[in-house]
Amino acid sequence: ALGFIMSADDDIAAKEAEALFKIHGVDQRSAELAFSHPALGGEDAPVRMRQDGSTSKAFVPGTSTVIWPCAYSLGDYLCDATTAYRAKLGDGVGDATEAARVGAVTADTVAVELGAGLGLGGLVAARLGARHVAITDSTPAAASRNVETNGLGNAHVSELWWRRAAWRRARDGRDGDESESDIDDEPDEVPTAEDAVKPLLASLPERRAPHIVIGSDICYSQGKQEMQALVDTLAAMCEPGRTTAYVVFEDRGDCCWGTLNHFWTAADSAGLVGDPTPVEDVEIDGKKRSGPGRHNDSERLLLRLTKRAAA
Repeated sequence: ALGFIMSADDDIAAKEAEALFKIHGVDQRSAELAFSHPALGGEDAPVRMRQDGSTSKAFVPGTSTVIWPCAYSLGDYLCDATTAYRAKLGDGVGDATEAARVGAVTADTVAVELGAGLGLGGLVAARLGARHVAITDSTPAAASRNVETNGLGNAHVSELWWRRAAWRRARDGRDGDESESDIDDEPDEVPTAEDAVKPLLASLPERRAPHIVIGSDICYSQGKQEMQALVDTLAAMCEPGRTTAYVVFEDRGDCCWGTLNHFWTAADSAGLVGDPTPVEDVEIDGKKRSGPGRHNDSERLLLRLTKRAAA
């Protein structure tokens, strides 16, 4: 058999070529993608996704037609947390609310993914055995296609637009509040966050809030108004004492940190409390996660939020 040994220069050239092929550290060009993890059966049983990459006629820049990097980190976290939770339980059944507090999925888990794009987070939750997963996006066609590709009967796709809460819209411009001076007026016919999530909540088991809400690459370089809409939509589907939300954020420079500040400010006023943890420092059952991690994990935060009980 013939073979060859790559020189150091060849290796560098190969790595540079691979980097050029990737955008944001992930492959946004290939028509098909795969996500694998031991919790899902390893490389022989991946979650498969189709995308309309940058070489496709259907590609729309900056939208849900392609994969974004934080989705992989979110999938890793859900798998790692579920593996650890199951190991701790042994032969026990587990509680979906308790599991959600540590990012794990059980057979009773009801999950919602926001701004899903291709739907990787929701697909992973479904493959981990969740009872019901609602995968949502304002343009849900790509996620619908991937649910069908993976043959997941426990995953359902819905169109969902983020909206601002009624109480926040009523407050705009009152009492000389200059902090809302850069918010555009919304016509009365635009639904509030509470109205926007009603059909979704009604479609969930027991018509009750989910145990876990997940999102990735949904907080990047948007303005205050869009972050309020995201947070208010999230808050409207959270139930105190039941729902835990996880959002993976990546620092891509530009105005990302300003956007994150808008997110936390809106979260506090919407009754959401939580904390950010660097993805590299996230612990599972009190231990640092093992494994190689993902490209640029050092630039990512895992935001964990819950909703305060009403006073």
